[in-house]
Amino acid sequence: MANEVITVENAFSLLSEGLRKQEQYNVGSFRDFLENIWCQGFDNPEYFKAWHVSVLAEDIEECIETGLNYVAILPRFHFKSTILGHAFSVWRLFTAPRDCAILYLSYSDGMAKYHISEINKEISRNPILSELLVNRNPKADFSARYYLNNKPMDIMHGGLFSFKRGMHVNGALIADDVLRDPENPLNIGQISKVEDHFMTESLFIPLKGTPTIVLGTPMMPGDLLAKLQEDSRFKARVLPALDPTPTRRVLMPELYTEEWLLQQQTARPKSFASEFMLTPHFATESYFNDEDITKCEDETLRSVPATKEYSDWQSGDQIFGGFDVGKKRHPSHLVLFRKRGDRIEQIHQSFLDGWSYSDQIEYLNEVADNFQLTAGYVDNTRGELEDRGLDTRWLAKIFSRKSKNTMAAIFEKFIHSGNLRLIKDERQKQQILSVSNELKAPNTPTGHGDAFFSIAMALEAVHETAYKFVDLGSAADWFNAVSPYETPEGRLEKLDSQGLGNVNKNSPAEALQMEPVNAEDRLSSAPNPQCKEVVCSPSFWVAERGLCLYCGIRK
Repeated sequence: MANEVITVENAFSLLSEGLRKQEQYNVGSFRDFLENIWCQGFDNPEYFKAWHVSVLAEDIEECIETGLNYVAILPRFHFKSTILGHAFSVWRLFTAPRDCAILYLSYSDGMAKYHISEINKEISRNPILSELLVNRNPKADFSARYYLNNKPMDIMHGGLFSFKRGMHVNGALIADDVLRDPENPLNIGQISKVEDHFMTESLFIPLKGTPTIVLGTPMMPGDLLAKLQEDSRFKARVLPALDPTPTRRVLMPELYTEEWLLQQQTARPKSFASEFMLTPHFATESYFNDEDITKCEDETLRSVPATKEYSDWQSGDQIFGGFDVGKKRHPSHLVLFRKRGDRIEQIHQSFLDGWSYSDQIEYLNEVADNFQLTAGYVDNTRGELEDRGLDTRWLAKIFSRKSKNTMAAIFEKFIHSGNLRLIKDERQKQQILSVSNELKAPNTPTGHGDAFFSIAMALEAVHETAYKFVDLGSAADWFNAVSPYETPEGRLEKLDSQGLGNVNKNSPAEALQMEPVNAEDRLSSAPNPQCKEVVCSPSFWVAERGLCLYCGIRK
């Protein structure tokens, strides 16, 4: 009847009934399934009509027809797991010629279990799938076992190296992020081991004619994802977030605008390059590349003698230092920077090969006087400089994983700011480039990454004294926390809730910008008067040890 009114509930019921055909289920092509059925369990079903979703779906259909496997290399947060892992697994249950089993493989079994849990949730909140698929084990979060028309269907989970050898599946093998350990970054040996294991073991889990889908983000040049792109058994698709094709600027404009992507590229260039632009990086690569350092070098700069009184002063100038301690085996390295306006200019660098600790202390005290040092950091991880009379303008820095990551991120921020100028010195440059993404450096006759850490400490002194940077956290924290639709006001509230306030509350849009710190606002009761951090309060002071747990100063 033309005027008959059909409720949403009735529409879903009719659609479900229409899927049944002689005890088979007609869910259509993979694209049809995504756009008409799978999308019903999500708040934004229109996302499943995005351009790249259609591309992926058509690729899958081609692979099913031709018998090829599939490798998809896509940015984070573009639904690659939701589409090619979760949705494909469920679609395969419906379209496989008989009852089938699917293996969902990740680097760790824990990560694979997470994906199984997500599949169960996506099925349960889908009004069509929840009716057609009967859960055989509804109380088990990490078990996806269903009856489909009274036939058993299973989606099993497994870790790359823990899955039992000799087992086979007839539905599909999904390999999702096998290059990524959620607990620890993989090193070159582990990544090579992943490739070897996958090619010699995992690829033989599916029975003949059963598709394998590999999806992820590259970790290093020549890794498994790169190798599969050249493998004739695989169809490959690589889609970065920006410029995925010559005629398309943004991969998914429905979710990420070009403006937002460019902002993130500026804020986190290394993370953005790997996570969004699919430029592979790897834990043993240099933290900075040659181009990063070269663009900051200024051939006109000369190292000012540290044993003479500095005289090139202008109003408002500040001097900051960093000193990486060494003795006999490794040289010490000293750097000094002058902040003049927005320009951060290196005015001194020297390697102290074979100096005793007492001589180094005397030298640092002389430098503090000659340059009227504003603030500086000294590596005192091993306590070599304790109780030796070091000038209080030099603050002790205890190296830890967190503190090294913090100072490296600050170093990177200045590198890409356009305001940092370095003395052109080959030894200094090579020591910077010797430090890996893991913030480790090899032992060499010329040093142990000393210049990297001395400069990083000096720049940390700059940013803590002259600026207030809002810490955006690790790359993983940042990507998980930042939303393209997040308002400045909402971000400000989040920062306040995390104790990261001291931002411009009258201008939330500026909440993520650098702001000069007003010295008068510093906490007078802080155990370290030189410390500019708001959280450096008396609560961190351990009197019996004479130690501030926050900034590491000892008295």
